Amino acid sequence: MEFTSVENISPKERRQARTREAILEAAREIVSEAGAGALSMRAIAQRIDYSPAGLYEYFDGKDEIIGAICAEGGQQLFAYMNAVDKGQPIADYLQALGHAYIRFATEQPDYFLLMFTSPAPLQSAEEMAVQSGEGSAFGILLDAIRRGVAEGVFQQRAGFDVLTMTYAAWAMVHGLAMLRVTHLQGYPMDFETGDLGALANFGRGLMAAH
Repeated sequence: MEFTSVENISPKERRQARTREAILEAAREIVSEAGAGALSMRAIAQRIDYSPAGLYEYFDGKDEIIGAICAEGGQQLFAYMNAVDKGQPIADYLQALGHAYIRFATEQPDYFLLMFTSPAPLQSAEEMAVQSGEGSAFGILLDAIRRGVAEGVFQQRAGFDVLTMTYAAWAMVHGLAMLRVTHLQGYPMDFETGDLGALANFGRGLMAAH
């Protein structure tokens, strides 16, 4: 397989890459300053002193730009969770994954909110499988639950299989993260202790046999 080196990229291709990144950067700034509702092709064009029509040479429209930013956010979320030490006992590892998820939300709130408040485009079953598989944040969580079950630490029961357990874990930690960056932002509370306690209690619930 041949790879194209940076030296082989033409000046035109470099200009196109810079313009594409400028478009995405402008979109990120607008979302950060005024929310996703303020994002439009015209607003982006004004910010980078470009014609609105010219933006369509790079993106089909606002939804594609949002999709590109959300994809960047997904890569960053994966990096946060993938950096967690996998050598820990499974209960500690699961708790650390949840903590990494919350750290991503609080340290990258613009990405987080855009990813989870923008209407998702319709996807094929194949696309959804890719996003839930290897290389995705959900895939990391799913693998952790599977590992816990395989080690006999987490116990499946009727109506609570591996996929359902993973969904419950995601929903719980996502709720904590969303509250941190929205309604409870700036609230005088020791969130670190509260989050870790909630994550630990959820992990203990997965271990309970009923």
